[in-house]
Amino acid sequence: MRRLSFAIVAFVLAGCAFPSTPSETNLIAGAMQFQPELFDSGARGEIIVSLSDNVSKSGFFGKIYSNNFAFKNLQNGNVYYIKTNVKGDMFKTAMLPIGKYQATNLYLEYIYTRTYRQGNTTVTETIIERHEHFEGNNKITFDVKPGEVAYIGHIELVKGENRVDAEGAKIANHFKLSDKSSEIPEESRAEWEQKFGRPFVVRLASVGGK
Repeated sequence: MRRLSFAIVAFVLAGCAFPSTPSETNLIAGAMQFQPELFDSGARGEIIVSLSDNVSKSGFFGKIYSNNFAFKNLQNGNVYYIKTNVKGDMFKTAMLPIGKYQATNLYLEYIYTRTYRQGNTTVTETIIERHEHFEGNNKITFDVKPGEVAYIGHIELVKGENRVDAEGAKIANHFKLSDKSSEIPEESRAEWEQKFGRPFVVRLASVGGK
């Protein structure tokens, strides 16, 4: 787990303004927005992916992690990110250049703030808790084909926490890849077909070793 933090300080009588830092997803949002002319020309393809985890809990004291899928284009090295959480849409779409892609990081992220007094100053600290590389030594790859809309699977991030297996070995963080295309709501199917001009196909990502 990598734990990051930074503090934003504001004096008591001053107005507090908290700058917004672009997330990794926002940094490439423009490249992933649907562009009909590129899609129809065969220069782009569309993927659908769903993500979840085994530790997010709603409720007053619950933690809700974001589930993050980072992957790179093996031809040009460009890295993209898809993020979901249990309060948002489980299924996400992304328009990508044609080519082969490989996961570079499957990770959980939980961001929260805490405020405390330091003399005459109110300090607000933002804490970023991150659990990374649930893919381990596995190579998760998928292809983006011209003008195709493909559902590449559901990725569940499974946090081992403090559990052990039957032989007493600690259970490592890992993932499960499955097909949950049957759970895609009808309204999403209709919206995508109208937007992309064709139905999606199911072509799950491949999982291999080193």
